[in-house]
Amino acid sequence: MGITKAFAILVPVPEVHLVSGMETCESEGKVAFGSDAWELFRQVDEMRKGQAVEVFIYPSHSDSDKPLQMSAAWHGIYVGHIPSRRGRYPGDKRFRPASTQTDRPNWAVFWEIESLSEVPLSEQLQLGDFRMLVTNKRSNGDRRHLPHGPVLIQYP
Repeated sequence: MGITKAFAILVPVPEVHLVSGMETCESEGKVAFGSDAWELFRQVDEMRKGQAVEVFIYPSHSDSDKPLQMSAAWHGIYVGHIPSRRGRYPGDKRFRPASTQTDRPNWAVFWEIESLSEVPLSEQLQLGDFRMLVTNKRSNGDRRHLPHGPVLIQYP
């Protein structure tokens, strides 16, 4: 399966789930994160034509004293999504980060990625450098405003 260069995904994920999710991905081969952006992931699956999609992730909801990063500090390869079952992940629970065990079941879909990794500081892309794809109209990312959910971006 090749990786599309037509677009990519930029998405926030709570930092605690990224750290836990990397352990899950390393041991199980993939990890599943929850989202309410079912329309976006349906669109992604139509646009990608069977190819994988690069995912640029910035940590949100940090539990530490350090400020949130304004850069894509994590990276993964999107391989698909599945609708939730009453807000819960309908697949094998081993693909969910251990840190999500106490989350309330309220997601519309679960998007699955492989190869989740933290990006070295010197290679991180600033959020303001991404070009958002918004209803077929391209616009620069705004450094002062973080997207509140997943968005499609021009492949960097």
